[in-house]
Parts: sequence; C-alpha cells; structure tokens
Amino acid sequence: MRLIAKYWKMLLSVLFGVVVALFWAIPYMSVLSFQEQYQLFLFDWHYFLDRVAVPGGLACYVAEFITQFNYIPVLGACLLAFIYVLVQRMVWVLMRRHATADIYYPLSFIPSLILWAHAGDENVMLGFFIAILASLCAMLLYHVVSNDDFFPKRKWWKIAFILVVLPLMYWCFGPCVLMVPLYILLFETFKGRSLQGLALGVGAVIFSIAAILLIARGLQYPWFNLFVGIEYYRYPVYQPVMQTAIEVVTVLLPLVAPLLPQMRKKSLLAWSQCVVLVVGGWFFIGHAYDTLKYDLITYDFLVRTRQWDKIIEKAEKKQPSKPFDVACVNLALAMNGQLSDRLFEFFQNGAEGLFPSFQRDMTSPLPPGETFYWLGMVNDAERYAFEAQEAIPNHCKSGRLTKRITECNIINGHYEVAMKYLRILEKSLFYRKWAKEQKTMIREGKVNDDPVYGKLRAYRQKKQDFLFSDTEMDQMLGLLFVQNYDNRMAYEYLMCYELLQRDLERFNEYYPLGKYAKFSRIPNAYQQALVMQWTQQHGSFEGMPWSIEPATCNLLTQFVNLYMKNPSDPSLSMPPLANTFWSYMLVSQEGKEKKGKQQMKEIY
Repeated sequence: MRLIAKYWKMLLSVLFGVVVALFWAIPYMSVLSFQEQYQLFLFDWHYFLDRVAVPGGLACYVAEFITQFNYIPVLGACLLAFIYVLVQRMVWVLMRRHATADIYYPLSFIPSLILWAHAGDENVMLGFFIAILASLCAMLLYHVVSNDDFFPKRKWWKIAFILVVLPLMYWCFGPCVLMVPLYILLFETFKGRSLQGLALGVGAVIFSIAAILLIARGLQYPWFNLFVGIEYYRYPVYQPVMQTAIEVVTVLLPLVAPLLPQMRKKSLLAWSQCVVLVVGGWFFIGHAYDTLKYDLITYDFLVRTRQWDKIIEKAEKKQPSKPFDVACVNLALAMNGQLSDRLFEFFQNGAEGLFPSFQRDMTSPLPPGETFYWLGMVNDAERYAFEAQEAIPNHCKSGRLTKRITECNIINGHYEVAMKYLRILEKSLFYRKWAKEQKTMIREGKVNDDPVYGKLRAYRQKKQDFLFSDTEMDQMLGLLFVQNYDNRMAYEYLMCYELLQRDLERFNEYYPLGKYAKFSRIPNAYQQALVMQWTQQHGSFEGMPWSIEPATCNLLTQFVNLYMKNPSDPSLSMPPLANTFWSYMLVSQEGKEKKGKQQMKEIY
C-alpha cells in the first residue's frame, strides 16, 4: 500500500496506457490498418524533402513513420498508447510548473481523453497529435528560458525564443504551435501581472500571425490551411471543432488547475476525479465512435487480411446492411465455396451486394476491386485500385493499393511496370520483403508457379478487344466462365447476380452451364429458384427434372401456406423462411406484398 501511495500517479499513467493499447489492439485493430493502408512511408531522401517542404511537414513525416507500424496492429497500438501517455505526462509537468497540487493529477488526463475521442473520426491524422506534443515541448522550453537560474537576462532570451523558435516551430509542426504564443500571452498576463509581460505576450501573438502571413506569400496554399493545418486532417478543406477544443483545453488547463481549492480529504477528491473521468470518458469516447462506420472498416480489414471465416461469423451475429459490407460478406461466402448455398441467409440489397456502384472516393472501390481480383477480372481490379489511390484526399499513396496494382501488372505480364512499383515498395519497411520476393519470382520466370498468380492468370479475360461494362455484369461473368470452366466462382456470381436481380429468365438461360461447374449437388439458392418456377406451371412437385431435396419442397409448401393466409406473417421474416429466394422475391422487396399475393393466387 505504501508503494501504491508513493507511485500512484505513475501507476495511473501506466494503467491508462494499457487501457488505450488494449482498445486499439483488440476492438479497433481494423482502424490501425485503415490508417496504415492510406499512406506509404518511404525511407528515401526525396520523400523526406517532399514532406518537410510545407508547414507542418515534419509533424507529418514523424506521424507517417509511426503509422507505418500499424501494419503490425499490436505494435501500432502500443506506440499510439505511448503518445497518449506522453501528452498526459507533459500536461502534468506544465501543471506542476504552475504549482498545481498532486491531488489534481487526474485532471492531466483530460487532453488525452479528448484526443482519444477525437480519434473516433477516422480522418484525423496522427500529425495533429505530434504537433500537440511539439507545442507542449515549446511551452516547457519557454518556462526554462524564463528561469533566472539558467538564463539571467531572461527578457532577451524570451524575445529570442519568440523570434526564432516560434517561426521554426510553425514550419516544422504547423499552426498547432499557435498554442504557444497564446500560452505566453496568458502566462505573462496572469502570472507576471505586469505591463511588460502583457506587451511580450501580445507581441508574441502578433508576431506569430505576421510570420504566418509572410510565409503564406511564398506558398500556394489557402490561408485557411495555413492557419488550421495542412496535414492535421485527411480532408484539407475541413477543420473539426474538436481540434480547436483540444488546443484550447491544453493551453488553459495548466493555468486554471492551480486556482482549484485545496481539500482536506485528498484521497476522496482523487478517487472522485478518477470516477468522473472514467464515466465521462466512457460516455464521451463511446459516442465518438460510429458503430456502423467502424463495422465497414472492420469488414474491409478482414477482407484485406483474407479472414473469410471471421467475416461470415461477424455477419451471422449482426446482419450487414450496406452494399459495402454486403459485398464483403458475399465475397467471403464465395471464397469459402458457400455463396450459392447461403446467399439468402444474409441481407441482400440486389446486385449492389455483389458489385457496389463505383464512386470516386478512397473506400467505395475496395470491395468490388477485391471481388474483381479474385474472379480474375484483373484489369478491372487494377483500375479500381488506381482510382481509390488517386482519390485519397491528402494525396498520399497507399501501400495496400500500390501492392494490388503491382500484383495485377505481374499477372498481366507487364513486368516493367511491376518492377517500377516494386522499386518503390522496396523503400518501405513492411512491404520491402514482399517486393524483393516478387522481383525474384519475375526474374526466375516462376510467376505461373505461384498458386494465386497462376490461377488468376488462367482466369483473366484474354480477348484484346474486350470492353468491360459494369451495367451488364451477367454478360461479363458469363464470358469469364465460358473461357475457363475451372472458374466456378464466376459461375456462382453469375447465377447469384440473376437471382438478386430477380431475373428468372436469364437464370434459366445460364443455368445449364452449371454442368461445367462440377457441383456435387444443386446449391440451395438454385433449388429454391427452380422449384418455384416448376410450381408455377405444375400442380405438384412430381416430375421435376432436377434433384431437388425434399426439405426444399417442404419449406416452399410451408412458405406458400403462410403467405396466402397473411403476407405480413412474422414467420415469413424469420429463419428458415426468411432465408429463401421466395422471401427475397415476395417479402423483402418493398411495395411487392400485394403483387406477390396476387401472383401466388394465380400460381396455386
């Protein structure tokens, strides 16, 4: 207990760091991957010069260096936790400079908690965190030059600090360092309580703004970005309100904390602060992370890491709802050979669930691009990867997308283009080994021996005058399957595409090709479509030319009986009846209930 009483402050910081690390390493591991995949840090002198050539460039460079370690999520989580703890400890050092009592140590966690909540926006860049740390370092440095013991002529050292350090800090870490002149103004005004101090503080603020305006004349950036940051947020034209709140709180907290009253029951006060921070932080941070948005990020992470079973498990616990996550689930089913059997066990929103519509942003092209790649539509996969990379708002390159573009060029035999990308990837840390392996494979002529490259090279479209059309995906898939009957995934996507389009005529047209797909049995989704069509023209199940399982016939009979009595019967929207093609045709389609009931009367 004595040790706890002696080191309780350090123990709180360590506990905070552990909680942060676990948060990012377990439930939000996918977010770390998301941040890493939209940058490509290179150990290259030109890359360094390109980053430091703009205000805040050094913060961006350091942040990207750290972010690359998110490739190993546990390592990335630990580094991020270290940054949060470092911010907290530096805030406390500032608070101690103003003689804040130890009992108010828990208040030093407030800026870090707000930063944690701010990170709930996936477009917040780590460069802002680095700039906050640099600003705190500058504030502490100002206290050092204000100390008569180290600098006897402190007035001149303060002026030198303002004239030299502040412009240099701005160029290296961006406008976040405007916190420093604001801190100097408040510190000199309320602590020094002299006209000389007030003049120094006002002069620091005016000089900092004038320096930014002077620098702006030589840069082709809007003044908005020069005053709020170029690399703090992925979308440069937008500044979150939370960013300003963090800056203001970080400046004010060390100045306000010493004004708090002293209490006799110090242990009670400390524990009450901890309870308030834990409860408030839990509520604040919990509402800062949009569950739906991070579900999509998690699906994308699982697709990237090819964890097909976990995708299906996640969808079984909570049904997907958007084309993005539905496409990920359908791809996972296809990769596990379950798409045609389990298609209607999960929510489907038409053909969008197989091939989401193309949008010019950095995330939407990822699921269809992955689907195209594994189907063998290599050129389209490359195009989607390229479009996603060029749509990154802060103009970074993506390690993941550059790798995919390289893979597509290797499959197509465009080795010179692939070598160009591989030379770039060799300058990175975590893609270097892979790039060297690919170069060796190309030089030794072993591309066809690779289990993925060889298969996709055999699947890909070989016609030179082939024109892709995303409005006629069934024809694209049909051509893909006909040229290589080993590509069963193309046939499954073709048939499921027609079922999701509710186009039974095209389904019947393509169904005979299934003899080349070598199914051991007719998949469930096909059985349901076939038996439904048979009963439209016949009064019983007898004489069907297909091997339809009795369970499918019994399930259809149960569905028809319930539907005829009450199309809104809750049982129709619950498994197993909801997991059928008939439910998708007649129940899930909005505005089709009455039409479906009339159709069923005519059939039966």
